[in-house]
Amino acid sequence: MQTDGPPDGVPGRTRGARVAEWVLCGVLTTAVLLTAVEAIAQPAAPWWPFVWQNAWTLGAVTLGCWAVLRVTERADAREAGGRAGTPPHHGPASQEGDEGPPRRSGP
Repeated sequence: MQTDGPPDGVPGRTRGARVAEWVLCGVLTTAVLLTAVEAIAQPAAPWWPFVWQNAWTLGAVTLGCWAVLRVTERADAREAGGRAGTPPHHGPASQEGDEGPPRRSGP
């Protein structure tokens, strides 16, 4: 029994994207905390600027990795959804008979 993901047959989040998301959150949290320390304590250690600035650089690199993983994950989900049939109002165009929000007519 699959417990990860929606029950309608669409594949759930891949492990790589989830791990990258967790790492990204941790790195950005660390960078924000280091920025707070920089603003409040203004450390004079010679290695401090390296640590503080590279935390943000690592955040940008991690964001890029997560974005690539997320794009591939979404492409895989679309491909799998196209094979299994997409649920109503999840595709690019609604099909005849689909219930959806009322459409406005005119300007």
